[in-house]
Amino acid sequence: MSVAPDVATAAAEPSMREIRRNILNMVWPVAAENVLQFLIGFVNTAMVGRLGAATILAVGLSGRVGMFVWIIFNAIGTGTTVLIARAVGAGDPQRVRRVAQQGLLLAVSLIGVVGFAVFTFAPPLLLVFKATPEALPIGTAYLRLLVFSMPFQVLFMGISAILRGTGNTRVPMQIAVVTNIVNVALNSLLIFGRFGLPALGFRGPAVSTIIGQAVGAAIAVKYLLSSRSGVNMGLQGFFSYDFPLIKRILSIGIPSSAEMAFWQLASVILFRLINGFGTEAGAAYQLGLQAEGISYMPTAGFAIAATALVGRSLGARNPGLADRYIREIVRWGIALTTVTTAILVFGPRVLMRMLTNDEVVIALGAQYLLIMGLSQVPQQISGTLSGSLRGAGDTVTPMISAGVGIWGCRIPLSFLLSRRFGLVGIWWAINLDQFTRLVIVGAKYLGGKWKTSVGDGTQGETSGASPEM
Repeated sequence: MSVAPDVATAAAEPSMREIRRNILNMVWPVAAENVLQFLIGFVNTAMVGRLGAATILAVGLSGRVGMFVWIIFNAIGTGTTVLIARAVGAGDPQRVRRVAQQGLLLAVSLIGVVGFAVFTFAPPLLLVFKATPEALPIGTAYLRLLVFSMPFQVLFMGISAILRGTGNTRVPMQIAVVTNIVNVALNSLLIFGRFGLPALGFRGPAVSTIIGQAVGAAIAVKYLLSSRSGVNMGLQGFFSYDFPLIKRILSIGIPSSAEMAFWQLASVILFRLINGFGTEAGAAYQLGLQAEGISYMPTAGFAIAATALVGRSLGARNPGLADRYIREIVRWGIALTTVTTAILVFGPRVLMRMLTNDEVVIALGAQYLLIMGLSQVPQQISGTLSGSLRGAGDTVTPMISAGVGIWGCRIPLSFLLSRRFGLVGIWWAINLDQFTRLVIVGAKYLGGKWKTSVGDGTQGETSGASPEM
């Protein structure tokens, strides 16, 4: 079986140079993919930003509805990645293949039902976020078009989760490059109607997304079925459900998705609160979130690397190596985040002017970016430690930290501080949430109990595989 650079066991402890090389081999493709997605998303948002505040808000809220969809598939992806990483560490290629099959089968089985529900209930879903009268019809049309990209996105997400579990982050990055190039090229043509094509306006990004995701999914499927993937994926046995294994995938993944659900449910309340300040306030928050990605997108790969490398180290029964990986990844993350944070702190208005020419939106968004700059390093450390705990099979602690941070800090403080300070109070509440999460996951990491997790992720077991495997 061919996988990414091997993680040494206690019998052949790697040097610090080898550890750094293994981290870099996993991190740089994810970082490159995220930076590319950020840049292309930035360009796409800038194009949409020229269509007015109502369109900005409509497209942004449609994206928020889409995030609810990915809660379901995040559970499958997280569980699949963790179990595959453990199987790689244990040297069990047959288990790698079976986990990959079941994870992908489960995702494909669910997308039809989920997509139909989103298409049917698009208007009420947008109204949950308190979409303004100007934004609702635009958002409804956009979201219903976007539904047709979801099957392709699910395929790509599922295959990416499989490959990252084996340590292969390079191929998902390469496919994402192609997908995003297709997307941004078509956006430029379809939004404004260049080279004789019709000007589709806000519908342009949706059509571009469908085509781009279809291209990416086709490439991903072809690669997974080839011998180069190292997964030995085939159709034999693919359509037979292994319910004990599916249960194991979901038992690991659901807490991670619950973490996302905490945010998505809270985002309904938060967006309603922000949109209550007017269309410009909602648009500023949408663009602020997009611009903030310049700080955290390049470092998102550290959490993914932590999950895979910790999972493989513990699968090989080497908790000391897992700890060495975590400490080194945290150091790298702090160094890079310090640099990217400076862009938010010293150039917020420059970033906002790249996205819109609405002066009110620029002022509100710049204020958001300046305050968010203070929480970028804590957010990065928290994300890396959460990824490490997931690799150890502990997806509950990150879920708890998100729940406490969002529902115990972000939401109540947003209401409390916004009454006194307006939108600035909400920006500060979001900021403080990140510090709360760091305290919780940091305490769990320092406690060290995660090191007792071996095999496929069940804490305290001494065998390489769970009874359900």
